[in-house]
Amino acid sequence: MESEIYAYFALIGTDLSPEEVTEKVGIKPSKTWKIGDLIHSKATIRKKYNGWRVDSQLSKSDDLESHIKSVMEQLQPGWLSLVELCKHCKVEISCVIYYRSGSIPAIHFDKYIVEKVHQLNAAIDVDFYVLPEESGSNEAVAA
Repeated sequence: MESEIYAYFALIGTDLSPEEVTEKVGIKPSKTWKIGDLIHSKATIRKKYNGWRVDSQLSKSDDLESHIKSVMEQLQPGWLSLVELCKHCKVEISCVIYYRSGSIPAIHFDKYIVEKVHQLNAAIDVDFYVLPEESGSNEAVAA
């Protein structure tokens, strides 16, 4: 594995109702959660916020910019309602890169992405993990 890349859009808030978001924007989310849900099936830690998320549908070998554009395209059908909802909760475009070897993946946001993120009143979070080159473990070092 050289790199694995993905991105997603998330709305998060204590007053957020994932069901109402889905109803208002008319978009099926990739994932939703509520306060008190386990963060993972094997975990004991619970979610502190409600959430609604749309993931990129591209291969993890595609570039970051393409992943973000994939997410934005999925949001288009409910864009106006979504922009209004985004005024009242935490909004984030999350980008995740796992890098092991080869070419270092580009982190670039063109004008289209910057404008769409601005319209959504969103933050951009980029997590870049450098993995050991020859290891069977899942250990990651945050960069």
